[in-house]
Amino acid sequence: MGNLLTSFNAGVSGLQSAQASLTVTAHNMSNAQTIGYTRQQVLVTDSFYQNSVGAHNNVLQVGTGTVISLTRQVRNEFLDAQYRVQVGRQQFYEANSKATMEIEDMMGELHGRQFQTSINELWGAINDIATDPSDIVKKDQLVMVANQFVERAKVLQEELNTYQTSLNTEVKRQVQDINDIVTEIRELNKQIQKFEATGESANDYRDKRNELLDQLSNYISFETSEQVDGTIMIYSEGAYLLDAVNQYYLTTEYVNETSKLLKPVWATGENFFLMDGLEYRKENNTDVGGLRGLLVARGDYAASYVNVPHKPQEKDFADAAEYKRALSQFNEDLEEYNKSVGASIVMTVQSQLDTLIHGIVTAVNDAICPNKEIQIQNPDGTTSTIRVLDEEKALIGDDKNKSIGVELFSRRGVQRYNQEEVTVVKEDGTTEKQTVYRYNEEDISDVYTMYTTSQLIVNPVVEKDASTLPTMYNEATGSKKGYAYNEWEKMAQAFDNDIGTLNPNSMTTYTAKNFYVGMVTELSTQGSVWNGIIDNQAKTVVTLENERQNVMGVSTEEELSNLIKYQQCYNASSRYITTVAEMLEYLIERLGS
Repeated sequence: MGNLLTSFNAGVSGLQSAQASLTVTAHNMSNAQTIGYTRQQVLVTDSFYQNSVGAHNNVLQVGTGTVISLTRQVRNEFLDAQYRVQVGRQQFYEANSKATMEIEDMMGELHGRQFQTSINELWGAINDIATDPSDIVKKDQLVMVANQFVERAKVLQEELNTYQTSLNTEVKRQVQDINDIVTEIRELNKQIQKFEATGESANDYRDKRNELLDQLSNYISFETSEQVDGTIMIYSEGAYLLDAVNQYYLTTEYVNETSKLLKPVWATGENFFLMDGLEYRKENNTDVGGLRGLLVARGDYAASYVNVPHKPQEKDFADAAEYKRALSQFNEDLEEYNKSVGASIVMTVQSQLDTLIHGIVTAVNDAICPNKEIQIQNPDGTTSTIRVLDEEKALIGDDKNKSIGVELFSRRGVQRYNQEEVTVVKEDGTTEKQTVYRYNEEDISDVYTMYTTSQLIVNPVVEKDASTLPTMYNEATGSKKGYAYNEWEKMAQAFDNDIGTLNPNSMTTYTAKNFYVGMVTELSTQGSVWNGIIDNQAKTVVTLENERQNVMGVSTEEELSNLIKYQQCYNASSRYITTVAEMLEYLIERLGS
């Protein structure tokens, strides 16, 4: 009798298990098209056993049926982690690719005209003067073209700088999105903890949490760990965004006191990203996350020509030791360049544009106002080398004052020369007082002294009177008299001379005429490389998502098969209970008779 009554429990537990399995299977089928839904599965285990002693003292165990141990989500944590890393990597390169396309739009057309046209027009105006340096109309034309050249250069630079600064809005938005997503996960943690503490499953809340984790992977790289109470902790960039109790918020602040660019920081003020530089590598997952991709593409500051190191040439140094020191310094500067300017597409283009403008401007100015080095004696008795106007080679204007040392392009608020008296040390060691035009050197620590795009203007003296433009030989040039046809022709030909490489890692040099074309071509090539990476990443993400769906996705055919199976289990349990009931009825009737 006792065993038969126990058999009732076994049958009832079978009914309960089958019913629960049918319910979960129906739930799976009804959510087959629900985005983010994870297939659920009922895990059934043996219930407890009743022990009894047999005739020969052997222990007998009688099962009491089954018990539902867990209604679980069918997921693969390894695939989830890999999927989120690859999604983050795709977003990183998409941020860079988007920045590239934006810059291509700026450089392709500038108010309807390509910047390359401005370079060609400047060369054409100089070439026109070479045909007749005495023609005041051609001089006026050159001044007008030079003004247009400077203005378009400034507009293009300003567009780059404005775009760079405008990315602050996107940085702030992504930081806020990260905070909002983590806040939602924190609230879901509470719901999951509440329900699962009572023994209920909170799989629908878990689905929502996993969907939010997938969204978070678009922005940053992170790791998760699940606690015994069902809550998760989120760890990113060496610190917790969410621990078992608290959420730690991100905010933004300026890169430094003088910067207009924002960076993500913890609410306590520390940098969010552990790596301060912009350099990224796949090996250490520093190319993961749209937020980091955005910061890398944007850069940390507005770059200029001074941020690009130039490889020293051995022929420019007096001895091998000096050259070796310069080469060692270049290698250090190159490493720093690759970690900053070279890693950012915006900063790269900013530095390239400024390098081009600086190269053209200094080439023109140095041609009409050449410098030379002299050694002078300082008031304290020491000597130093300075640069002054080479009056033996300098050209003069055909104005009434025969102006000398008048440059075409100037630095805002800084004269090219200061006329001063110095003590010159001659080759034989003797000294002599001389009045010289001392060149105001460019100081890379002071932007206002540099021939950089932001400080560039057309010389106001030339704008006021184009006849001051140096086009004639001066008396110190010796046999050369009259207008300097050859010098202006050489100046026009200088546009075909190399002004440098696009970046210090390259060996290919470009002329003033094709440097800008090289910039656009390199930008397009880089964009194509990133688009190729994005395509490969998209395929990787799709492959991983397919693998995830094979595990967690709902197959209606499989669920229909399960439905039939569990229905048969339910029917079998029902028949089992009916059989046990009939046996009990029979025994009761026999005992009663």
